[in-house]
Amino acid sequence: MMRPAFVLCTLLAPAVLAPAAQAGPTQFGCANTEIAPSASIEGKDGVFYRVQSDLRLQHPMDDIVVGQLAQLARVLEEQGTTLIYVNVPTKGQAMPQYLPPEAAAYGYDPAVMQANYQDVTDRLNAAGVPSPDLMTAMLKAEPDERVFFQADFHWTPIGARIAAQAIGEMIRSLPAYADLTPVTFTSQEAAPEIAFSGLRRELQTYCKETLPQVEATTWVTTVASDAALSAADIFADGEPAQPQAEGGALDIFGTGGDEASLVLVGTSFSDSSINNFAGFLSEYAGIEAVNYAITGGNQFGSMTSYLTSREFAEDRPTFLVWENPIYNSLAQFGPVPMDELIVAAGPACDIATKTTIEEGTLAASFQPGQLKPEDALLFDQGGEGARLADVTFETRAGIRRSLRIERSDRLRATGRFFLKLEPYWHPDLVKVAVRFDRPLTDTSALTLCPTQKGDAS
Repeated sequence: MMRPAFVLCTLLAPAVLAPAAQAGPTQFGCANTEIAPSASIEGKDGVFYRVQSDLRLQHPMDDIVVGQLAQLARVLEEQGTTLIYVNVPTKGQAMPQYLPPEAAAYGYDPAVMQANYQDVTDRLNAAGVPSPDLMTAMLKAEPDERVFFQADFHWTPIGARIAAQAIGEMIRSLPAYADLTPVTFTSQEAAPEIAFSGLRRELQTYCKETLPQVEATTWVTTVASDAALSAADIFADGEPAQPQAEGGALDIFGTGGDEASLVLVGTSFSDSSINNFAGFLSEYAGIEAVNYAITGGNQFGSMTSYLTSREFAEDRPTFLVWENPIYNSLAQFGPVPMDELIVAAGPACDIATKTTIEEGTLAASFQPGQLKPEDALLFDQGGEGARLADVTFETRAGIRRSLRIERSDRLRATGRFFLKLEPYWHPDLVKVAVRFDRPLTDTSALTLCPTQKGDAS
């Protein structure tokens, strides 16, 4: 539910949607960037801000979404995993000092924008979803420390480090951390690196001078030498600790199944070598971060890919950090994506059904009334690669309903699709069938999931 203060500010600021004139000469000879596909304005020292994402007065999180996240956190907790939901603040929220005066013509108000971020994180924490305050941490950066790149919307290594520190502090304060022995990681400077920026390329067509590259000194995080020696001692057979991957990057397979584990899922903010976010997270959390982030997967891509994977089902992490920019609304695609995550986060969906194979379609039959609205299903193609699951429901009277569960090209094709039955339930439902875009295998299955708890107490 929207907070009244933000609704009032929206009503009083219709100019948010109206373009403002670019003020005078710019550092890079830019003009009309406010009409670019990613409408932007140039601020002080040639720092660019996107109008819709960085200057918008509010990035709402409906109370329904907060409730879904709280249920997801409870279901994960019941299975031994603590969820940390990370709202990445916008450039306007976390680095407002470079904004030009004309930002006010778009309705920009720093107090309102920062209150918006604080409102979301406060409500998540109150609902039992640990959510660190990255915005306040970034606002405390030194005057010469830019937490976002000049002509791009991603955080710099400085911003990534500050964010990782705030997240690490929260992880260390959680009950699941109490009995853990942290591992010491160190981060060291490495060679400069230039990253591709779609926003910079787009804005360049509106500027005479060359815009600054997304360039920074990179960092490499490794286990401290004394910690590495201690890790080697835990192997009874004398096997050494897992080696670092080529280039000094963290080994994604960890150092042992009995230790605490931390998985990072998220967007391009996490999936970028230039900012070393996963490495900094390992350093400040004291636990090696295994990075499953996906560039271009938007708000659900990485989380869905990971929670539907066999890796998650077989080896659940102690901590799961879900990074998502605050402007990527979790309500954008309705309740279905979150419903799937909640089902996938629960106990193994291993309740067998009476299935048959009908011309490449896997079908399960049920007695009328056997299926309940609270039931959920797993459609498992049996291997990697399937991106489509076409599901059909049929009642005793022959009424059919169909839907398609789809994984886009950016997502991992785990071949596993979870579905909450309630939106499609009928009291006389007698048949459920699924057809994948890959042939069935010997291990293809249509199974029921145990009834979840996860309800607020």
